[in-house]
Amino acid sequence: MWITANDLLTVFGIFGLTVTVILAVLLFAISLILPSRNPLHFKGKHAFITGGSKGIGKQLALGLVRRGCSVSIAARDKDLLISTCAELNAFAKSTGSEANARWYQLDVTESFEKVESVVLNAEKEYGSIDILINNAGTCVQGAFDELSSETFGDQLLLNCLSAVKTTRAVVNRMKREKSGHIGFVCSAAGQFAMFGYSAYSMSKFALRGFAESLRMELLPYNVDVSILFPPNTNTDGYQVELQTMPEEVKEIGGAAGLFTPNHVAECYLNDIAAGNVATSIGLEGHMLTALASCTSMQNKFSAVLFQVLFLGVFRCAILFYICYFNRIVNRCRIKRESANASYAKRES
Repeated sequence: MWITANDLLTVFGIFGLTVTVILAVLLFAISLILPSRNPLHFKGKHAFITGGSKGIGKQLALGLVRRGCSVSIAARDKDLLISTCAELNAFAKSTGSEANARWYQLDVTESFEKVESVVLNAEKEYGSIDILINNAGTCVQGAFDELSSETFGDQLLLNCLSAVKTTRAVVNRMKREKSGHIGFVCSAAGQFAMFGYSAYSMSKFALRGFAESLRMELLPYNVDVSILFPPNTNTDGYQVELQTMPEEVKEIGGAAGLFTPNHVAECYLNDIAAGNVATSIGLEGHMLTALASCTSMQNKFSAVLFQVLFLGVFRCAILFYICYFNRIVNRCRIKRESANASYAKRES
């Protein structure tokens, strides 16, 4: 007996319907077991921001003050802290906000005792810290064999271990009070490693792992943990990076565009207010977050649905990106070797 076209259509129809029903049931079950989202109201709260004197940290402080949240900003540069704090307080006054700002000079790579003393001082003057945002960090880039071994330790210390110290300074009290929010400014480089970021990505992957582990630990205590994965952001630090940025990094990084610190900060604060656990920016950012989501907790059903529906497509897309990036790296190598050969020929 021959199988007709109608028979095939019937089989495919039944198969498609079965898959759709199973997927719908699974998604419904997932929606029931997702952790609850805890919207956060900023007004009247106290936030402590490391690296809060410039860049994304400063914009986060401005956004929080606009929302009625008092801020304590910590950084190394005293003069910059003073000017930023004055700007924050002037902004609060001009907008009629009851929030205010204070500054604390702190090198987060120092001992835990030093970090803790600054945090406790901020709590003594302002009250308990309701929101901790670990923003301090920097990027050192270059090919692996051009970076010193010390660079890897320095990147890990500033970009990850500093957040461990500040978090340790507030976490026990937050657990006792069953209230609080701890935020981590990570990086898209903490989701996708590429040429020139062997030290930086190492530190940001470590930070992401710490944050995700901490989130599971603190969930029973009603203490929320969120992560921001900013793409290339036009900060003062980024402008400094451009001066020594390898050609490969410039070309690869240009694929995702450049965003303003204010836009990045507003996206993050809106997600914190909504109780979302992860913030990504731009199409490539959402794609990376979806691809990195397979073992990460999620509490937003629409995000889960987005990831389930598009994960396969994004996996295919990222392979094209990677192949394109590999071609950039190889082309730059050939160009560099050709230039070196021409120089050697002229010298001889």
